[in-house]
Amino acid sequence: MKWYRLFENQARLDSALGSDARKIVRLGERRICLVKHEGRYHAFDNLCPHNLHSLFEGNINYLGEVICPLHSYRYNLKDGLECEGRSGSLTIHQIEFREEGIFLGVND
Repeated sequence: MKWYRLFENQARLDSALGSDARKIVRLGERRICLVKHEGRYHAFDNLCPHNLHSLFEGNINYLGEVICPLHSYRYNLKDGLECEGRSGSLTIHQIEFREEGIFLGVND
């Protein structure tokens, strides 16, 4: 896992997410979606494993699943599993709050 410092503190993170509670972070060619759901922060690959559509455009339901707007596949924000096992798992990344700032741990 490789760690990237995204923000210097939580106030900067909250400011960056804005009112829609989501943001795309670009790390080279990779795009990672940051979301805040029910007070918790989550990070995952932006592209749906099923058909590579942007999950940034999808909604997050009350079960804590991001829903792909193309075919309605639903991926759990905690483990990345698709709720009905119809596709591979979504890659989930870790967010850590440290004294030095907010860090994103990217799985390769």
